[in-house]
Amino acid sequence: MINSKATPKGKLIPIGGSESKDQGDNESSSELRQSNFFESGILSEFLQEVKGNDSRIEVIPAASEIPDEMGKGYLKAFHQLGCKNVHVMPIDSYEDADRGENLSRIMKADGVLFTGGSQNQLIEKLLDTQLIQRIQERYMNDNFVIAGTSAGAMAMARLAIKEGKGGESLIKGMMETEKGLSFLPNAIIDTHFMQRSRFPRLTEALLRNPGMIGIGLCIDSGVVISQGNMMRAIGSGGVFIIDADEVGETNYHEVPELEPVYLNNLRVTILARGASYFLKERSFAKTSEVDVAENNK
Repeated sequence: MINSKATPKGKLIPIGGSESKDQGDNESSSELRQSNFFESGILSEFLQEVKGNDSRIEVIPAASEIPDEMGKGYLKAFHQLGCKNVHVMPIDSYEDADRGENLSRIMKADGVLFTGGSQNQLIEKLLDTQLIQRIQERYMNDNFVIAGTSAGAMAMARLAIKEGKGGESLIKGMMETEKGLSFLPNAIIDTHFMQRSRFPRLTEALLRNPGMIGIGLCIDSGVVISQGNMMRAIGSGGVFIIDADEVGETNYHEVPELEPVYLNNLRVTILARGASYFLKERSFAKTSEVDVAENNK
């Protein structure tokens, strides 16, 4: 597990995914649509954070029920941008993850991208594997980039939402968390955030786990997290930062399951392109101001 006090040299890029546009879409076609949101420029920004078109990228579709199709979709998208050194790493099981070939490929890569699908399936296949340990080591010690879209983003934090219903009201007991891949130690990430009414379930996850911070990614949006702390918004959508540290009055711990919850002093920050946020300090900044400060060091 990553030491929360150490400063990673790599970057994280959790991405909110892309919403299915047609009512007739099934789950598989919806997954494929998640690989087609790159008109927002997110994939280009991912490459810029690595080594541009010279990057060696490993795409890991372990979350998907259609990994072959997902892998082909990402290969096509990267190739259209001019990045040809892209490989798909098929992982069907926990044991499969730790094959010597996969471990070797991670050591040669400049970055990895976890696709969408089911975060539960992704975590089941990869949690506590040597593969994840190698990825964590590369992230901590090298200029290594870890990206994830939709389920791949949700699994990146220390806790992941295992089950949970969206809704307009905050109802106790409507979600459950599980151990995530822990690239981001003190956060919980949710995706398709406003489109699927997930504000209440992310808020409950924070009430259950004091000290964590919530990151709600809308479709076609993402963040670049540097040094495990500075978070810069990318894409065409919004990013909701939810902080429950100062919540005072709430009935959450007294009411029975499936009862509505009240609370006071929940803090919400909304990011879009041009805005940044410091996770440890719980503070907002314009990205241009952060860039100036970095350049003056």
